[in-house]
This record gives sequence, structure tokens and C-alpha cells, in this order.
Amino acid sequence: LLYRLSNSTGNLLDDTELVKVLANTKATSAEVAEKLTDANETNQRITEACEEYRAVAHRATIIYFLISEFSVVNVMYQISLAQFKELYLKAIDLSEKAALTKKRITNIISYMTYMMYRYVQRGLFEKHKLTFS
Repeated sequence: LLYRLSNSTGNLLDDTELVKVLANTKATSAEVAEKLTDANETNQRITEACEEYRAVAHRATIIYFLISEFSVVNVMYQISLAQFKELYLKAIDLSEKAALTKKRITNIISYMTYMMYRYVQRGLFEKHKLTFS
């Protein structure tokens, strides 16, 4: 387009190739603008969905740091982030599904809390079970 504009001589409207290039550029510009609008809307929906599930991530963070700090009681009570992540993903998969997002979030949080509690309880010495509870 720029090449044709700079090398055009005479009336610009008489150059049919230039008019075609301009029309093509205008159509491409409209397509790009539409796709950008769609991308922004999609990004907004994704951001909103992420924000809805922030409560799940917050609970998981609290549980992880509580479990990892329990190693102060006994060095045997250590959990790796990779191990916790595996349990976290399993809790999401196994928690009860729900059509409403709020209910789904509540189900994930409840199941994850209970599952993590049972997982840690299994590995504790009897004298530390009451402390953990």
C-alpha cells in the first residue's frame, strides 16, 4: 500500500490497483478490529472465571503452608509442592460436580479440606494427631 501510494503519479482514483489495495486493506483492518474485540471479550470471560475460583486457590495455599509448617513438630512431617499439587488436582477431579459455579467452588473447598486432613492424619504419630486436629 505504501509503495503504491509513494510511486503513484497523477490522480490516485484513476489507479485501479491502488483502489483495490486500499479496499483490501480496509477489509483486513475491519477483520482485525473484530478479532481484537472478540479476543478482549474472551479475555474478560477468562479473567472472571479465574477470579471466581480464587477462593479455591486461597484455601489450597493455606492448607499447603499449614501442612508444611507442621514439620516444625517433627521433621518427618514434610510435604513437597509436587506431592501437594497432585493431591490438589485429585481433589478438584474427585469433588462433586455442580452446575452452579458457587456450589462447585464450595464442593471443591470442602472435599479438598477433608481429603488433605485425612491424608495428613494417616501419616502422623498418635501423639501428634490431636495437635494437628
